[in-house]
Amino acid sequence: MTRRLAVGLLLGSLLAACVAEAPPGAAANTTMPDNPLPSCPSWPNCVRETRLFDVPPDVLFSAAQAALAAVGAAAVNTTPEALRLDAVFPVAFLKDDVALLIERREGRTALHIRSASRVGAYDFGVNRRRIRAFFDALAKSLTPQAART
Repeated sequence: MTRRLAVGLLLGSLLAACVAEAPPGAAANTTMPDNPLPSCPSWPNCVRETRLFDVPPDVLFSAAQAALAAVGAAAVNTTPEALRLDAVFPVAFLKDDVALLIERREGRTALHIRSASRVGAYDFGVNRRRIRAFFDALAKSLTPQAART
């Protein structure tokens, strides 16, 4: 019983530390001002980016679906008519959310993405690595598509 109590106290203190606000002077995430997805909070448990592509929106949407699956999305809710994807990623006993929106922008296709932890102020770089892995998987997914267009 004492061991369970110690483990419970340890997990509780770790969770409390993660939920605390970021210390003063913590770097805020920089984002493009025209990204329509919700802004990230001032602490570093969220990443929000926009990238432009020279492929049609429907091709990018299909490739993004494949890339989310490749990086381990547990659940993906698709809204094809709005070119929107919402995914959930399990992280230990917590969950992270990824929102993705595709739109035409100045003759190109914009991909807006936001990856955020549901709980805690710090994610130890998990969301940033997930976004990087997503874009790597997206590039692999788009390579065969680009050859066909």
